Parts: sequence; C-alpha cells; structure tokens
Amino acid sequence: MPTAAFPHDHTLQRTRQLDVDGSKVPYGDQVAWAAIATLNGLPATTMPVGHTDSGLPIGMQIIGGYLEDRSTIAFAGLTEREFGGFTPPPLM
Repeated sequence: MPTAAFPHDHTLQRTRQLDVDGSKVPYGDQVAWAAIATLNGLPATTMPVGHTDSGLPIGMQIIGGYLEDRSTIAFAGLTEREFGGFTPPPLM
C-alpha cells in the first residue's frame, strides 16, 4: 500500500478516497499492491514496522520467490527483531 493505515471509512467504497503524498486517489486503487504477489502466485507476508504520528500502524509487504513461503515468514521474523513486534493501534 502506498499509505500507512488509515481510520475506518464507512461510506460507499466506490466514493472513498485516500491521501497519498498530498493527492487524493481512489480507495480501490489499493488492490494493485496486493495483486503484485497474488496474480503471480508468489508468497507474501505483511508485517508492521512502525507507527504514524497518530499511532496507526505502518506495514511492509515481503514478497518471496515461488514456493518460498517460509523465506518471507523468516524474513519477517528477522525484521521484527529490529523494529519490534506488533502493538495495537490506539482506540479512535
């Protein structure tokens, strides 16, 4: 995703927009990032690596080679040691 986590939006999905570097982009454009791994049949692991100033999680997607599922999970484990583990976001 080109964005950090964002507050829940309960409006119609087709009308939602997100701020990406100061520009409004359609919410549905976010699926392109998941498709990089999914459409190619590659394993992907998503993990938190920090928080925004408001406390919402910032994550990263780790994509591995074909049938390398354990590699993405192992890399996430190594990264977790450097960045710390999951902490719940604040209640909004």
